[in-house]
Amino acid sequence: MKIKVAKHAGFCFGVKKAIEVAEEVAQNSHDSTYVLGQLVHNEKVIKNLEDKGIIFVENINEIPENAVTVLRAHGEPGTTYKILEKKSITKGNNLNDATCPLVTLVHNVAIKLKNNGFEVVLFGKRNHPEAVGTSYHLKGENTFIVEHEDDFMKVIDYIHKNNFPKVAIISQTTMSVYGYKKLIENLNANFGNKFIEIPLALKNLDINYGYVDTICNPTKQRQSDIDELAKDCDVIIVIGGKNSSNSKELYQKAKEFGIESHFIQSDEQLQKEWLDGKEKIGVTAGASTPDYLINEVVERVRELNKLRIRKIIK
Repeated sequence: MKIKVAKHAGFCFGVKKAIEVAEEVAQNSHDSTYVLGQLVHNEKVIKNLEDKGIIFVENINEIPENAVTVLRAHGEPGTTYKILEKKSITKGNNLNDATCPLVTLVHNVAIKLKNNGFEVVLFGKRNHPEAVGTSYHLKGENTFIVEHEDDFMKVIDYIHKNNFPKVAIISQTTMSVYGYKKLIENLNANFGNKFIEIPLALKNLDINYGYVDTICNPTKQRQSDIDELAKDCDVIIVIGGKNSSNSKELYQKAKEFGIESHFIQSDEQLQKEWLDGKEKIGVTAGASTPDYLINEVVERVRELNKLRIRKIIK
């Protein structure tokens, strides 16, 4: 049996930065360190940080006045900063912002497009924290979010209903590259090929309809790796947190190739029958999956294969 691990499996730099920030803050603080929401979308990582004394809360009201606080990698709406400021929690004092720079880039793109007269539509997951944070910079809860490439007619109906003179599409950083491409193709096929690409530098804003490629490179790399695994493997194992958007996209992409695929959080979930009759096992992981979890899955695959061979010999 051959095991092939994707080249870009596991932590991206944004996740590494967020974890390093949280660990350093907790180590240097004499008081409790609070994190609003999941710092990154991986249950094992969160448990390890909790073991180091970091307290995770889902409601901002659970953070005490003047508490040492870390903001997660996915970014936050401006309202979060305002509420924390009222609690005497501010940057440069006791607020440590671990927002991924690539998410901040999307926020800046959204703001500039809005300031240049565009109605901005977001391709993303409506309840994902990154989408919530980006929406704040546009229309808040009224930001139009399209979750699937097949919902292109909803976008077109939204444009026609409101008669917007300028419209731009942007994407959550962790969405499907293929899905975003198909959304734009579907829009153009049914809207007179009006949407043209706007460079990330936003130099050409004189057009009426456009889209910006704001899916981050780490997401693109991990999705591209699936292409390589699908060409060479009999089964693909995707490792990631239950709430990890980019991990789910890897799993969906693997399934689209028609390759038997399984989405797990750790090696305990591996099942021996998945390996029966398989010679080439592909392993990949979302951007919030640590190396040790990947290594544990690989070792467990080897162990299960040894058991399979012994059974055959007997």
